Amino acid sequence: MVVDNKNIKVIFFDIGGVLLEIHPDKMFYCISSITGIPFEKVKSSFPEKSHDIYEKGQMTNKEWFQVFKIALSNNSYLTENKFWDAWAMILGKETKVIDVLLNLKKYYKVWLLSNTNPKHISDELDNKYVFPHLVDGTIYSYKVGLRKPDKEIYLKACELAEVEPKESVFIDDLSENIYGAKKVGLKGIHYTGIVELNRSLKQLGIIR
Repeated sequence: MVVDNKNIKVIFFDIGGVLLEIHPDKMFYCISSITGIPFEKVKSSFPEKSHDIYEKGQMTNKEWFQVFKIALSNNSYLTENKFWDAWAMILGKETKVIDVLLNLKKYYKVWLLSNTNPKHISDELDNKYVFPHLVDGTIYSYKVGLRKPDKEIYLKACELAEVEPKESVFIDDLSENIYGAKKVGLKGIHYTGIVELNRSLKQLGIIR
């Protein structure tokens, strides 16, 4: 049973690894198959710094494809259409955490707080999944120009949700993102599984 913790007003959920299964290796295997480049080489060539820039909205979809292709020695077999088909494979099925979200929604505002990119949002999340249509609001890194665990994204999230950090809970599968949230005053839950999540929510008095 969900109880109303008067000290908490908003619960922020991460997406990948919490509400959605994610499968980056599926994308790497697909690109390996397309290009003939070994899987490990594709994976190790992933341009992390450019990806961070892309997720801050400072790079277009086309520019991100071009950067990725250049990282693979500008492989001629990797067309833009094939790349985006592979990119879509990162996102998997919705998880049982959505049931938790639905219960919490009866008593609290629920928001999404995610490092993500415009292609996944416009082509995948908005069209293929249920949970984006259940929440009260969203903070996507590419829209606000900030990424977790930058403290400014948590402050921006609270500003947009019209809530104080101390009145918020943030759920994420990466410990560094939880640490970043806690540094500015949010209560953080490091998601490792549904049982552990429910236990942490009980400890905060959010569910009984």
